[in-house]
Amino acid sequence: MKKYFIGGLGSNVYHSKDFFQELNSQIYFLNPYEKHLQDETELKSWFKNEIVEEESICLIGHSLGGDLARYLASEFYEVTKLILLDGGYLDLDKILPLDIELEETKNYIESQVVSDLNLLISKEKSETKHWSENMEEAVRQSYHWNSEYNRYELALNYENIEAILSLRRKIQAFKREVGATLFISPCYSNEATWREEALKELPDYFETIFLENVSHEVYTEAPREIASMINEWLAYSQ
Repeated sequence: MKKYFIGGLGSNVYHSKDFFQELNSQIYFLNPYEKHLQDETELKSWFKNEIVEEESICLIGHSLGGDLARYLASEFYEVTKLILLDGGYLDLDKILPLDIELEETKNYIESQVVSDLNLLISKEKSETKHWSENMEEAVRQSYHWNSEYNRYELALNYENIEAILSLRRKIQAFKREVGATLFISPCYSNEATWREEALKELPDYFETIFLENVSHEVYTEAPREIASMINEWLAYSQ
């Protein structure tokens, strides 16, 4: 069984490396955010090209990557195991209109400019629960230098992001249950009403783990703990 991982918006392979190193088998990192995926056909074609002709797949997705992973698992029978890291369960149309999400995302991308990348890395290091050389490189890979304005900017193509955020709203109809699904998510002391309601609607066949003292960034904050849970689940769910 081959294992693939789709991270959340803005993630790169270095965010995942500490997590991957704790898993018991090789994981292949997929990045849909580099592509301009405008509809379901293009999304499925991209995924099919990435997996080639695998007979059995475990697909792991975080956040927006979880939304994509759950949809792809419903479309591709090769996916026999699905692992969702705080993703793949929200109906965003009930929470936030698309035009507002796009505007907020664009404003965020445009606001993330820094003159000294080392200062940003120092700040990130002081605020995170887990830090490593891979996490430092993840920050470096997240930015590119704009010589015209003499500053670092987020290395994201907004047109690609706009397309995939719009596409996410169209892929909420899950056509097939994946028999083995693990859902790992934070447990907050004061849950937002919209999140409480969404979690109540998780399918009965999902195996769920709710964790205290972690945020939405579960696999970067606690790579060893999350990987251990996944290793154990994969071992007994075969």
